[in-house]
Amino acid sequence: MDAKNITSLSDNGGERLLRWSTGEFDGYSSRVQVGRHRLQDMDLFNDDVLINLLDNYPRNRLQAWTMGTDPLRREDWKAVDTTGLSGKDLLAAVKSGRLWYNILRLDLFDKRYRDLVDQLYGEMVGECPRFKPMSTVGTLLLSSPHAQVYYHADGPPTTLFHVRGSKRLWIYPADDERFVSQHFLEEIFGSAMDEEVPYSPEFDRYAEVFDLEAGDAIWWPLNAPHRIENSGTLNVSLSTRYRTEQSEQRKLVYNANRFFRRRLGLQRLSAKETGLRSACKCFTYRLCRRLGLERNDPAYVYHTDLRVDPSAELGVAPLLEPTKPAFSR
Repeated sequence: MDAKNITSLSDNGGERLLRWSTGEFDGYSSRVQVGRHRLQDMDLFNDDVLINLLDNYPRNRLQAWTMGTDPLRREDWKAVDTTGLSGKDLLAAVKSGRLWYNILRLDLFDKRYRDLVDQLYGEMVGECPRFKPMSTVGTLLLSSPHAQVYYHADGPPTTLFHVRGSKRLWIYPADDERFVSQHFLEEIFGSAMDEEVPYSPEFDRYAEVFDLEAGDAIWWPLNAPHRIENSGTLNVSLSTRYRTEQSEQRKLVYNANRFFRRRLGLQRLSAKETGLRSACKCFTYRLCRRLGLERNDPAYVYHTDLRVDPSAELGVAPLLEPTKPAFSR
């Protein structure tokens, strides 16, 4: 959705989805914000709708993962194959196992969810005129009662609308190299690595901790590291990402730094996003990119020896032979 459409939806005359006051929106880019929504009262997230969605959703967009119980063992986060399973079986497995589904870019597949994301951001723009998203996308998250997401930092800015279940969310200080280094952010912005970054339990001393229930909405400062643990129930959330001039400028700066670090061996380039030096660096990087001097890393290909199985204890069973999951083909 483009900025013009976002603005036009801020006063659509319909029933509001958000219960977020203007004052709560004022700090959207500088601190964690928590509000309320009413998505849990809609029919878009009940079991029957989710089963139908899983039956019809393109498998090359459905990411399935399993994980362990130790937040320090990121290597336990593993892709899982979903080939040949019905929506009913997929939902049964995530309800009883240890699974996490990312139904990517649902807004491209189902107009109902596209309209929903449009209305949410239209209301947010109406409450905070300083907030000017250039585009928005939506991903539906389905996760098991005791699933977790390891410590990571997102590249794009995110707003999470929690719809079903309970989860605990730890959010750590943004723009602080104690919690995520400039090098790792460069690699994340350059799509050269997944978003998981090194974690220590000592970080928890500095985290803000939120227990999210159905109807909670939360957003956090750009690139703030975070992790999640579900609290004993199936969880359903609508995760939305958006682009702003600020987030695009930050992406440009980090990609420029990564380019000059790799091409010229320059280290510890400034991540400052404003000023003459930053502008010259970004201009030079753009010119080099247009000249074809940037080498794109090959896309990462996932492999798995696991498949979703609703009859298995953790919702996954071993495959006879390793394969690439559908979303990695």
